[in-house]
This record gives sequence, C-alpha cells and structure tokens, in this order.
Amino acid sequence: MSETLADRYHDEFPVKREHIYFNHAGVCPLPRRVAAAAQGVFEEQMATGGVKYDRWLRGIHEARENLAKLTRAGSEEIAFVKNTTHGLMIAAGSIPFEAGDNVVTTAIEFPANVYPWLGLERYGVETRFVGARNGRVQVDDLRAAMDRRTRAIAVSWVQFTSGYRIDLGKLSQLRRDKNCYLVVDAIQGLGALQIDLGRYSIDFLAADGHKFLLSAEGAGLLYVRRQILGELQPHALGWLGMEDPFDFLNYNIRPVAEARRFEEGSQNVAGIHALGAAAGLFLEAGPAQVEREILALTDDLCERLQSIGCTITSPRGEGEKSGIVTFTHPRAEATTLAERLTAEGVVCVERGGAVRFSPHFYNDADEVERAVEVVRENVGG
Repeated sequence: MSETLADRYHDEFPVKREHIYFNHAGVCPLPRRVAAAAQGVFEEQMATGGVKYDRWLRGIHEARENLAKLTRAGSEEIAFVKNTTHGLMIAAGSIPFEAGDNVVTTAIEFPANVYPWLGLERYGVETRFVGARNGRVQVDDLRAAMDRRTRAIAVSWVQFTSGYRIDLGKLSQLRRDKNCYLVVDAIQGLGALQIDLGRYSIDFLAADGHKFLLSAEGAGLLYVRRQILGELQPHALGWLGMEDPFDFLNYNIRPVAEARRFEEGSQNVAGIHALGAAAGLFLEAGPAQVEREILALTDDLCERLQSIGCTITSPRGEGEKSGIVTFTHPRAEATTLAERLTAEGVVCVERGGAVRFSPHFYNDADEVERAVEVVRENVGG
C-alpha cells in the first residue's frame, strides 16, 4: 500500500495523541512547523525587540508568495487581513456602490458574509437573500434574484452548515453575464480543496487561516483580482498600503497598485509567518493530493455512518462534496450527540440540527473507524 499523507505527516500533528480531531471547519489544531513559525517571531522579539524586523519582512514576503502559489494567483493579488470578516468588509467598502444598487447572497451564509453587506443599507444598497434547496445553493436561483442594479454576488465557496460546495465556474459565468462583482467567502474550502484562481472571474476571495488552512486565528488572506484594482474606491487609507510605506514623512505618495494597498498598518507578523508556514506545508504535500485524500476520507465516513443508521445531510454529489460531513441519527439529538462525542475524544460540533465532522488529510482510516464506533455506542446501536 502506498504511503498516505496521514502516514507522512503523522508526527506533525501532536493533537492525534489525545483526540480524533474532526473539527477543522471550526478551529484547527496547529501543525508543529506552523506553531514554530509563530513562536520564532515571538522568541526573536523577546530577545532582540525589533532588531530582526528585516527578517520578519522577508517572512511576510515568503508567506505572500506561498499563498499565491497555493491559490494560483499573482502575489500582487494577495493581501493580508485580520480575518474573513475583515476581507469581506474591504470588499463591501471598496466596490463602487450607488444608492439603489443591490447585493445578492444566500440565506444560509455564515454571518461574516452577511453583516458587511447589511451595513451598506445606510447608503441605500439592498441585500437580497436567496434560499437553499436541500442544503444546496442553486446558481439559477441567484440569477433569478438579480436585476440590472445588482452590483455584487457574495457567496461562500463551501457552506459551513451542510458542506455544500458551489460551482465556482458557474458563478464566474454568472458574474460575467451580469457584469457585476463576485465575492467569495472561502474559509471552509481553502486548505481542503485545491483552487486555481486564474481559471475564474472571482473579484474578491477572503479566508482566515484557522480552519482548513491549519494556521492561527487573526491572520488571513484577501485575494483581489488585479484587473479590478483601478475600479475600486479606497476602503481606508493607511501608511502600509502606500507605494513607499517607509518614506515616513512623504505624505503625497499614492496607494500601491497591488492588493496590499488594503494592508492599512502594522501587521500580525507572527500570525502571517504561521500562515506562510501552513501554505508551505500544503505546497509540500500537494494540494491535489490533499483534496483527494480528504474526499476519500469523507466518503468512507459517509459509508460507515450510513451503515449504523445515520442519515447524511451533506450534499455528496460529484463536484459538490467538501471536507465537511453532516449527519443525524433518529435515536440521538444532534447537540447532545456532538457533546458526547467530543467528551470521548472525537472532536466535532452541531450545526444546523446535525452533527458536523470535518476531518483533514492527516486523519486516517483507523480514526474514521473509531469515530463511527463511538457514534454507534452513543446512539445505542
């Protein structure tokens, strides 16, 4: 049998000693190298203050390059943000809306992809919500909600409650057909699923690092398609986003013609170094291999859960499955079951009335088998 990523990276994840960790759609455990990257910055600052700042800047540059390679974007299209919400707020604040315009989103979005748009109501911009069908967001339903005043579509790549993955190709075509902006919340997809941003017409894509990207909270990425930079209104002007940010007393310089114009001021250096190390891990493992093994693992989970009487509530068709599996059992209430499983070392949560499992590439078949056995024990099978 060929070596799996779980075999190869077993020692990278100390969490495996005590937990079967199936909550990467929540907050991930850190790989050793990611924790070490952040700790290295802290130790240097503890010992030397800011003497190593040039090295920290090189680390930020390397992190940007790694994320660009991971997403197949240009490094000039990558900005660092505090979190997904921050990235989506930048999108909402930068798109040139006018009173009477509207944004189309879905009624099952995580709030990070809702409040930035609702905040535009004070400018006369309407937010339109499209319902889901059996946990699926239909692109035709989004199209039906749009009109000539639709300025943006804002949708999650993978839905946090069901794990449904929307077709980015169809979304991109809709964006082109309607000549609007496409904004994607990618936090539940990046890390688990490979992406080639060069293939799509996505204008903004935002994600924090603390879920499937296997990094720390408080440092994420914002992708801004290079072709739209000249159309955007300045979300906020800060010194770090200028052409020469270290020419401190020159107040006449202009925002840099790259996505990093949105990096307003001093950054989360340790968090960005951690994010860069995580992106490096995925590049080393191979994004396509990561996706294959995660989808195989979740397929195995679904088959085993169904064998003990569970109903899989996640859409699992070709092209719509993700690293998230949700399920119910007729003899167990989801919140109680998730709490019991976590107490017994199978870390998971309840979402949308179902138990949500979200494994990663370092999880293995033995963990899947044991997790399902713990479910069986707790539903009285």
